[in-house]
Amino acid sequence: MRYRNPAAFFATLLSLALLSGCATTAKIGPPASNTAVRADRTAALALRAAREARQKEAAIRAQKAQAAQEFCSRWQRGLRLARRNLMGCAQMPGRDLPFCWDAVSQWSADEGMAFTRLSVVLTGTSFYAASRQAATFFSLSQSWTRACREDHGSCAAAPQVARMQSLKAQVNARCQTLSLR
Repeated sequence: MRYRNPAAFFATLLSLALLSGCATTAKIGPPASNTAVRADRTAALALRAAREARQKEAAIRAQKAQAAQEFCSRWQRGLRLARRNLMGCAQMPGRDLPFCWDAVSQWSADEGMAFTRLSVVLTGTSFYAASRQAATFFSLSQSWTRACREDHGSCAAAPQVARMQSLKAQVNARCQTLSLR
C-alpha cells in the first residue's frame, strides 16, 4: 500500500512516538520502593499508637484522680448504709430476720466487690491500701452477717467484729490524714 503523502505519514508516526514517549517520561521522580512505602506506613502507625497511648494514659490519670477524690465519701456512705441495714435487721421480727440478714449479706458482698474494683483503679495512688482495706471490711461484713443469720445472739461476739473494727479505724484514719492535706 502506498501513501499519498509520505511526509505526512512520517510526521504522524513521529507525533505518536513523541506522545508515547511523553507518557512514559511524565512520571516524576523514581518509583517508590516497597521498603519506603512500608517505612512510611510503619512510622504513621507508630505515631498513631503513641498518640493513642498518651490519650489512654491521660484518661487513666483522670479516672484515678476522680476515684481518689470520691473514695472517702464513698467509704463513709458505705458505712452509713451498713449501719442502717444492721439496725434495720436488729429491729426486725424474728420470722423476717433471716431474709433481712440475707439481704444485708448480699449488699455487703456487692460493696466488697465495688471496693475491690475501685482498688484496681486506685493502684499506685495513696488510696490503694485504704481501698483494699475497705474491700476486706465489707467482705468480712458479709461473713459476719451470715453468722448473725445463724445465731442472732452471737453477732457482737463473732470473730469478724474485731478485725472489722480495726479495718474501719485504719480506713477512717487514712481518709482523715488525706483530707487534712
